[in-house]
Amino acid sequence: MTLSTVKGEARERILLAAEELMAKYGVDGVSVRSINAAAGVSAGILHYHFGGLDKVVDALLERHMMPLMAQRRAMYASLQAQPQVTLRAVVEILVIPLARKIIEEGSAGARYVQFLARLHTDRNPKIAEIFEQSFGENSSALVAMLQRILPEIPMRVLWLRLIFCSHAMLQSLAEISARPQFPIPPGNPPREQVLWGHVEILIEFLCGGLAAPTNMQSQFSGFETSNGRSVR
Repeated sequence: MTLSTVKGEARERILLAAEELMAKYGVDGVSVRSINAAAGVSAGILHYHFGGLDKVVDALLERHMMPLMAQRRAMYASLQAQPQVTLRAVVEILVIPLARKIIEEGSAGARYVQFLARLHTDRNPKIAEIFEQSFGENSSALVAMLQRILPEIPMRVLWLRLIFCSHAMLQSLAEISARPQFPIPPGNPPREQVLWGHVEILIEFLCGGLAAPTNMQSQFSGFETSNGRSVR
């Protein structure tokens, strides 16, 4: 075994330990010492590979973000080619890539989703960066799609609902990944089928929340959107 292989294994053990600990206790609840101990490496190894906890968080996000971005870009491109865009199709861009991580990558995907959910719960500043990296230049276009699909919803209300849906999505997927067999359907169907059934319920729930009737139109009348238009 070469020295570079040993170093690579130590780095991977640190990332796995950090992801698991941060998913449980949050970034602020984890120390360099606790990660080194959980990874089974000597003191100072984390600093050698990463320099500090912030860089560990960046590395955890980076290793998963690129595949997620690629999936979302592909889904968005497919959506643009459709003659009519549905609310469900937009919500699927948010949910499906993360759901696939849970279902197709097993414990590795589950750890990442639970890690993201904890960052969101703790209002970690990285969350804003994650959203921007996940959607990039398509973020405004997705919101514009939602506006066209739900013209009766004031922009301010729609933005708040997106925030609520983002939180609900991450926490629900984290719960699904942590307890994939709850509730247990009759007949003991395959694990993958159970998980996709839970994801389907989540998608329906988010669609319902975004499209629910509102009586806030008058309160937000005249609210100026990001493109300079005023909501009436």
